[in-house]
Amino acid sequence: MKKHLIIKAILTALGFSVLAPAFAFAQVGATVNTNAAANTTVTPTSASVSLRAKVTASSTAETTRAERAKDKGEQEIDRRVTALNALMARVNEMTKITDQIKTNIKTNIQNQIDGFVALKAKIDADTDLATLKTDVQSITQSYRIYILVMPQARITAAADRMATIINMMASVGTKLQARINSAKAAGSDTTALEAALTDLGKKLTSAQSHAQAAVTAIAPLVPDQGDKTVMAKNDAAIKTAQGEIKAGTQDLVDARKDIATIISGLGKLGASANSNASTTIKTQ
Repeated sequence: MKKHLIIKAILTALGFSVLAPAFAFAQVGATVNTNAAANTTVTPTSASVSLRAKVTASSTAETTRAERAKDKGEQEIDRRVTALNALMARVNEMTKITDQIKTNIKTNIQNQIDGFVALKAKIDADTDLATLKTDVQSITQSYRIYILVMPQARITAAADRMATIINMMASVGTKLQARINSAKAAGSDTTALEAALTDLGKKLTSAQSHAQAAVTAIAPLVPDQGDKTVMAKNDAAIKTAQGEIKAGTQDLVDARKDIATIISGLGKLGASANSNASTTIKTQ
């Protein structure tokens, strides 16, 4: 299943030490000139100026890091929500999947969307860098749309598409059977065509079984939310479903070959019949 982008917000813990500059007072004899001392202007030392500069620079750097982390996190969330909305639209278009299965998948998708919307608002409001870091990391760690939700919806969509193709091919098969029967009744040898038609039926039945098995495997799954046991179960189910889709797809490829074989055979029988008719006409 695809790569994850991990956003790192680097936090710097600053240790501050208090610097106490020493000031010298001018003395005349044994008496301190108090007026002079009172009027003395204290000039900041280079060390104190340097400290203020460092504090300001550090504060600015942390603010910049926080802003960048928020921007990146929100972009990642928007990208995922857009993908989820597209999947939701695809699920709504499914016609061969039961309402119960569609509802389960749509619920998983909507829960992820709602979670991302809430997370985006929280990230935008975060003021603590440690909290911001945790929230940004949760985009990939807690919301596992690339591990379950998207594969689940795509597998279901593939099964739905397979079911649609199966129905179309079955309809074509019915028409081809009628033509084979007509050719056979006319005295043509249709043994090879009937064999291809029988194989077509088997391939379509097998494809249907694989599509159903794929949907059954992933329909009840829910996001793991970090639970490794659930994660392993989901991963195994998705791999099983993907294998079923692959096998069903191969069945449809073979079914197309059977249809092509039958159409080609019927074409040859038609050409032969036309040739005989022409000969008969010329003979007469």
